[in-house]
Amino acid sequence: MINKNKMEKSEKVLILSTIVLVGFVLAVVYHYILGYYLKLDFPENTFLWTPEVHFSDFVAFLDVIKNFSPFENLNFSVNYFPVAYILLFPFSLIKNKIIAYLLFSGIFVSFFVFMNRLFLKCENLTKLQNIQNIFILTFLSYPFLMLLDRGNFDMFLFILFAGFLYSFKSGKYLLSACILAVINAIKPFWLIFLILFLFKKRIKEIIFSLTITALLIIGGFMLLKGDFFSQLSVFLTNLTLLKYDYLYSNANNVGMFGSSSLFMALKLLFTRHLLPFFISTGFLVKIYGFLSLAITVAIIFFAYKEKTFWKQITLLTLYMLLVPYIIIDYKLIFLFGPLWLFLNSKEKSDFDLKYTILFGLLLIPKNIIKYTPWFFQGACFSASILINPLLIIYFMYLIISEQSSNK
Repeated sequence: MINKNKMEKSEKVLILSTIVLVGFVLAVVYHYILGYYLKLDFPENTFLWTPEVHFSDFVAFLDVIKNFSPFENLNFSVNYFPVAYILLFPFSLIKNKIIAYLLFSGIFVSFFVFMNRLFLKCENLTKLQNIQNIFILTFLSYPFLMLLDRGNFDMFLFILFAGFLYSFKSGKYLLSACILAVINAIKPFWLIFLILFLFKKRIKEIIFSLTITALLIIGGFMLLKGDFFSQLSVFLTNLTLLKYDYLYSNANNVGMFGSSSLFMALKLLFTRHLLPFFISTGFLVKIYGFLSLAITVAIIFFAYKEKTFWKQITLLTLYMLLVPYIIIDYKLIFLFGPLWLFLNSKEKSDFDLKYTILFGLLLIPKNIIKYTPWFFQGACFSASILINPLLIIYFMYLIISEQSSNK
């Protein structure tokens, strides 16, 4: 019997697994009907990407690093700092790319299964119930499937992120600062988490982490083949090309296929005529810069006021999934960090049921595709780019409102 107010861990896990299972089954049935019976092609026939580009993120990494010179030519998809390519270089030495991918993804899958078994297991459930819940929340969750489908480097970043959370929660601040430095030296989405050290008045760890990040970035450029400044110039140009392709271009809407980015939702609403307004994408980019700054200040303020660790981490993770201009749905995998903390927190809340449902809804496919050649210049978009930001904003609102009600 579920207590509508304060819930036990097993109740939360059962609700989560039910939501993920139902969401997965409905998505499969929906896309199967569109593909098999209505004979519709991609993107209507799957909630993942087109089969022609399975594992393409990983394959692209191998192609650009095989000569140890990823910044030799302009390519907007080569937008990670050098550490990422150096870490993947050993996999490029494996001739068979499928074997290389199986080895790379196998490390992630093994880690993910181990962590889910560790944090999702409930003592008051039967062995069969635990196996069912762990299987569903591992292998049927949307971000997990999408991450494997794309073969993205976030598999490795997820392992590092979990290590950061564990070491920080355990009070191993120097180790956590070092792990966070490596993460930010690959992709600086996680810079916001440095604020946790400030909350603990650990200024030395912040300086240490930023210093290590800078050294890894500089050292990475120096280690790769080619002139340092030439590589840096290509990298910065790649970022500019990426920004144009994803933010300004109306012909290529990869970022609209599945995203939790608030910017992409606003772009769809205000520059693509879903609402009776029209503003230029360039103007929206500028306005969004001010909006994202305001959100950043607000989240830092409320995270500082929050005394429950899992809620602090959840606020910062949700911020990381909402505010950047470009976020693809596989990054929702990082919600498992705060989810593990939430499920194993000793604190019980009147909002537990709502938190559980929101976690579940963010872990299921919502890729109801609309295709309108005239209206959107032949581009497709997913309903998730409207639904996910709303879910994230509401999640943030609940945490903040509970914080205010506990005064």
